[in-house]
Amino acid sequence: CCECGHIDKKNRASQALFTCRNCGVVAHADRNASRNIAQRGEAAWTAGRESRVPATP
Repeated sequence: CCECGHIDKKNRASQALFTCRNCGVVAHADRNASRNIAQRGEAAWTAGRESRVPATP
């Protein structure tokens, strides 16, 4: 689920319909999936921007 992150195969009522059994969100399955992908991409982008080099005094 793009809202609460709940994962369950039963969330997919049909090929096109997504209904979260945890929080009740109803959405088109492709739209839900695209939001999940966008959230993961943003997390990866942000993690890549964090510097791992120690700051110079």
